[in-house]
Amino acid sequence: MRQQDNSPNQNPFAAAAQQAAAQQAAAQRSTGRLQGFQNPTDQAFAPAFSAEQAIAYLKQVYVLLGASLFLAVAAGWVGMQASFAHEHPFVLMFMQLGAVFLAMKVPHPATLFLFTGLSGFALGPLIAVYVNAGMSAVVGQAAFMTAGGFLGLSAYAMTTKKDFSRWGGILFAGVIAVLVGGVVNMFLQSSALMFAMSAAGSVIFSALILFDTQQLRNNPWAIPPTVGALTLYLNIINLFIFLLQLMGFLGGDD
Repeated sequence: MRQQDNSPNQNPFAAAAQQAAAQQAAAQRSTGRLQGFQNPTDQAFAPAFSAEQAIAYLKQVYVLLGASLFLAVAAGWVGMQASFAHEHPFVLMFMQLGAVFLAMKVPHPATLFLFTGLSGFALGPLIAVYVNAGMSAVVGQAAFMTAGGFLGLSAYAMTTKKDFSRWGGILFAGVIAVLVGGVVNMFLQSSALMFAMSAAGSVIFSALILFDTQQLRNNPWAIPPTVGALTLYLNIINLFIFLLQLMGFLGGDD
């Protein structure tokens, strides 16, 4: 396995992973497939579904999400050791971008799993950097915080009467800001900017979990179950990456 000399906070895999995840989220939200889903004025025209139909839809979404996360973890373990993943992070970034468009254009479990497998494989080298730097505990803590945050935010979004439907535009703008900041920082190589983006990204994707979960609850079948699972998967992966980088700063030596 190829060893990395850079610290986790400055390693090129961190920039590639952050850019890839933000690009995928922005691309997925800009395809138009979520436009009606995100527009609260369209909710009055949405077809009514019974509680049983809504529950059946959510079950499909979360089963697909669970399978996607399991596949990503398995692919990530392979990516930690694969020389191709270590040597071609930006090739994988563009491959993932194409896969996310395919998963939106052709909503099917096969295209969903193609993307999530690629995503996990591409994350492997970033995880390896932290492990090789003796920061395995940071990876575990970031994963634990991501899982706990997702479960807590999802439970709140499913039960609260507060309406998050008008957050869509603001949160999309936040995703674009993080994406642009990542491009700028690829040239500036600023630790302070990366720290700020990691903190902002953690907040933005936590809020997107609230927003998207509530939209899935309120508008079942507005988007295919595979697209719903993809939406939540991207939120989770982005949150994990930003928390990992944030904790790398807080727990590292830099």
